[in-house]
Order: sequence, then structure tokens, then C-alpha cells
Amino acid sequence: MNEEDCSAVYNALIEMLNSIKLGWVTEQVADVISAGKTTEEIVSGRKSPDLKLSYYTPQEQLLLLIYAIEKSVIHTGEIEGEIMDIFSHEATTSDLKPELRFTSSVDGKGKLFKYNIESVNSRKQKIQELQKLLGQLRQEIGSDVN
Repeated sequence: MNEEDCSAVYNALIEMLNSIKLGWVTEQVADVISAGKTTEEIVSGRKSPDLKLSYYTPQEQLLLLIYAIEKSVIHTGEIEGEIMDIFSHEATTSDLKPELRFTSSVDGKGKLFKYNIESVNSRKQKIQELQKLLGQLRQEIGSDVN
């Protein structure tokens, strides 16, 4: 995948993430990209290397975004699945009704969030599909770099 293709895919993914209220992910990736990366440059005759600030290539930018999507979507989906497993186990082994309540530290009010096995399984399927697609995209980026 050439630089132009990587930039186009990067921009399309940014637009998609922003449209589904994951703009915070795109902002964090943009912050990392704008900070640049530090590389060591060996200068002959010196014992310690010089540090050099450089920019991320379009391929590297896209890889950073893929990594951020994996962390924010795929890994949180795995956490959700683990919570569902715990809740399912608790529901069958005790009289307790498992629930998850999010409480604001500011006003102390809680919001009840109930897990539904069907919706969790549906999201799990979609997350697996997303993971597969991201893997294919990563391979496509890597195959053009070599």
C-alpha cells in the first residue's frame, strides 16, 4: 500500500470513528502523530548517539490508528465478554442478580447498565470481524513496505 493509499484509508477511518463518537481515539492518535518520533543517529567519533525528531510516515500513521482501534474497541469488547461470563456464572450459581452500575463521582448518581447476552454476542461477532479486517489491513501495509 503506497503513501497515498495509506493516507486515504487513514482519513476514512478517522471519519468513521468520529461519526460513531470515538473522536477521542482520533484525537489521541493525532496528538501522538503531531509530537513526532525520536530516533537515535550515530555520529562517527562520538560515544553517545544524537537524538533526532522525525515525522511518522503515512504507513506508520495508519498503523498507529489501527493499534488505537484495537485497544479502544477490540480490547474493551474482550473485557465486556469477560464481564458477561462472570455475570452468567453468578446468575446460575447464586440468588444474586448481577448488574453493573456506573456512578458519577461528581453527583453520586448512578446509571444502571444491564448486560444482555444477545447484544454482547452480537458485538463479539462484529469485533471478531473488525479484528480480522484490521489484520488484513496491517498485512497490506506491511506487504508494500518490504
